[in-house]
Amino acid sequence: MRFFEEITSYSNTMIRKVFAMIRGAFKLAYERGIIDTDLITHHSIKCPKSSKSDREVRGLTENEQQKFIHALMKHKVPHGRNTYKTQLLLEIYTGMRMGEINALKPEDINFSEGYIHVGATISRGLGSRNFYKPHPKTAAGVRDVPMPMKARELLMEALMEMKPNPEGLIFYDHNKDDVIATYQVCSFYKRICEKAGIPYYGQHSLRHTFATRCIEADIPPLVLKKWLGHTDINITLSTYADVFDRMHLKSVSKF
Repeated sequence: MRFFEEITSYSNTMIRKVFAMIRGAFKLAYERGIIDTDLITHHSIKCPKSSKSDREVRGLTENEQQKFIHALMKHKVPHGRNTYKTQLLLEIYTGMRMGEINALKPEDINFSEGYIHVGATISRGLGSRNFYKPHPKTAAGVRDVPMPMKARELLMEALMEMKPNPEGLIFYDHNKDDVIATYQVCSFYKRICEKAGIPYYGQHSLRHTFATRCIEADIPPLVLKKWLGHTDINITLSTYADVFDRMHLKSVSKF
């Protein structure tokens, strides 16, 4: 209990991850007979709440999306510097997490069937070291994501520009001879938002932009859940509740 009280300075997302890991460890220890009682299941033990307010993360409006893409395409990358234009556009057009995009290999791209196989991610380990992780964030993260025409064009160009690297990745930081971390792309994304004159809600908002456009296009929630790699339909429904609410009038009209 004292430990849980001491982690309330972290975000709710981080706290939920820590709580889930501890719960899993207790369950495994109980199943293996290492402990007599799984204390974490006691009614008095609950996942703590963060002392910080949740940071707002939302998708871009259509107008903001247009401004962002325009600023992104006009941006000139200094010689020798990394550009993350392709990754940011892929996040808008596929809804993949940035770690999943940066972990893509040529064999993950199926042009003939028109999908991208998601089966890995770039993760952060001890000492803040980023590494290629051969499985995604969750079990539901292993999925095939449809490849729209714009994503197909981006990936074909990326494969043509791909250089050999130790991990065999499509996107790789050859300046540092290392995998590309999400924070690197986030910094670049923030600069583009400033150039475009649009609010910065974190790079993850591009994934929300994809989901928002899908809901506006009447993609069923169960399909969207699969594309996004959510473990539960309730995550999809609760995360985008405001977007679904906005679609009520459109649904009444169709009815």
